[in-house]
Order: sequence, then structure tokens, then C-alpha cells
Amino acid sequence: MPIETAGFGFLNLLTVGLGVKMFLILFLIFYIIFAFVLYRQVLTMCMKLPTLLSPHLKFVSVINIGIAVAVLFLILGLF
Repeated sequence: MPIETAGFGFLNLLTVGLGVKMFLILFLIFYIIFAFVLYRQVLTMCMKLPTLLSPHLKFVSVINIGIAVAVLFLILGLF
């Protein structure tokens, strides 16, 4: 059996582009989870300490989640 086919054939499938795509997708999934945690914290803060700024903070946290999901779909569509 030649050494070229000795068991590392799966490494030929890994490319730099695939590695970058996998990193970006994993990063964005974790960022979306972080955005949801941030949203829950904003909701909790707004219930415990209501101010005039509370609706704006809720809006910004929802926009943050929306942008994170949109970027994830953009990355999935580009690759």
C-alpha cells in the first residue's frame, strides 16, 4: 500500500476555504446565542429598572439578533 493512501485521504478534502467557512459559521452561531442571552438580560433589566430608555434598548437588542441571523444567512449563501 503506497504511503499517499495510508489513511490521511480525508485531509485532501480540507481546504482553506472550507476551514474559513466552518469558522465563520461556528462563530456566527455562537454570536447568535450571545445575542439571545443579551436580549434576555435587557428584558430582565427593563423589568427590574424601567426607564424611558427601556423600549429603545429592547429595539436595539432585537436589531442585534436580526443582523446576526442575516449575516449567518449571508455567509451560508455566499459559500
